[in-house]
Amino acid sequence: MIEPLLDFSGLLRRNGVRVSTSEVLDAARALEAVGLADPELAREALATTLAKRADDRVPFDELFDLYFFRPADARTMAAASALGSALATAGVDGETLGRMLERVAQAAARLEPLARLATGMGRGSLEPLLRLAGAQVDLGRMVNPLQTGYFWHRMLEAMGASEAEAALEALARRIGEEVGTAAGQTLARVLGAQLAALRHAVRDHVAAEFERRQRDFAARMRHETLLDKPFSRMSPDELWHLRAEVVRLAKKLRAQASLRRAVRRRGRLDAARTLRRSLATGGVPFEIKRRRRRPERPRLVVLCDISDSVRHVSRFMLQLTHTLQDLFQRVRSFVFVADLGETTDLFARADLDVAVDSAYAGAVISVYANSDFGRAFGQFRDRYLDAVTPRTTVLVIGDGRNNYRPTNAAALAAVRARAKRLLWLNPEPASLWGFGDSAMMDYAPLCDRVEVVTNLASLVEVIDGLVL
Repeated sequence: MIEPLLDFSGLLRRNGVRVSTSEVLDAARALEAVGLADPELAREALATTLAKRADDRVPFDELFDLYFFRPADARTMAAASALGSALATAGVDGETLGRMLERVAQAAARLEPLARLATGMGRGSLEPLLRLAGAQVDLGRMVNPLQTGYFWHRMLEAMGASEAEAALEALARRIGEEVGTAAGQTLARVLGAQLAALRHAVRDHVAAEFERRQRDFAARMRHETLLDKPFSRMSPDELWHLRAEVVRLAKKLRAQASLRRAVRRRGRLDAARTLRRSLATGGVPFEIKRRRRRPERPRLVVLCDISDSVRHVSRFMLQLTHTLQDLFQRVRSFVFVADLGETTDLFARADLDVAVDSAYAGAVISVYANSDFGRAFGQFRDRYLDAVTPRTTVLVIGDGRNNYRPTNAAALAAVRARAKRLLWLNPEPASLWGFGDSAMMDYAPLCDRVEVVTNLASLVEVIDGLVL
């Protein structure tokens, strides 16, 4: 009895159950004491001496069933397995099927765990193998779903997938030599399909682990994508998600601006007051005095071109500035295509999204005309120039394409003469200015800064500069 027991102990070790020489001797004494007449009593005697941990019991029971089988038991076990059903479906006849399943059951105990799972024999599951391989591979290092394939192959390598495939092919070849080449080829095909299913299960496990460990990855990727993707290339769904990003970034900028002002409110060193105060103590110690700074919130006037070519940029610019309006003493907004109209009261009365949608629907001006920057600047100078003071930042949003009409740069110059600064946001790259109907070469010299704004990242950078 000692030789089969040594062989069985070796199989246990190959499947992760630690068995020492002294425990094998204890198992031999236990079998001698209980005898072999009752298989279940013999099983419990061996389990008591060889399976020391709760986790050892599953592989022990599986290997005991496969190693100490009787031919009738092997046929029953194999026929009830998924392999038996698959071979029967593939057209293997009854006698040949029984012989094939018996041979598979005889060999199953000596197969590697993953190969044995592919045969469908025994009580084992994929979960313990996944846990063991996951500990070796460390799935916590996954930071991107594109790494799923790499870690999947590493998991398969740790689980011995290549060895399992070779073992199953060799098993099918040996059985084919006994029952016939065609039946052996069918067995190889079925075993290969069941191993492939296990491979896919491992991939699903790796993907699920990534989702569990990186739950906010999709949100972070969407945020980064929306920041850098040009407005003109966004899908309607991405534009819808961008609204939430605009609000989130506006809150972030508001917090940053408040922090900057809290730091700057202390003011710079007032050397004269510091020296005067130190006279009372002879300069030891002395108290630093700073110049008091009167908090000053800038005024903002926004002129938005809402023609089709710049609609996305101007829309989100309006959303950002009005979300941040508590950082400015006053915000006045105007929209134009050919004519210019004020939207300040509209934004005060209505919800922001409703107000923006109304402006684009023609509630303030006709949106069906051709762009005419010169006409719009002239109307602003004639009707609203008193809105501009030396504390006002004027922000123009548009592509500067004037449909070959007069540029009326003098009207924009009059606005600049009264303002603290004049900024222009253009969604077109500078390489296109001055070509076709672009009038930017006339307008750009009148501006303190002209920024190319094609995505949310560049838009936020400009807004960040406004609240400094």
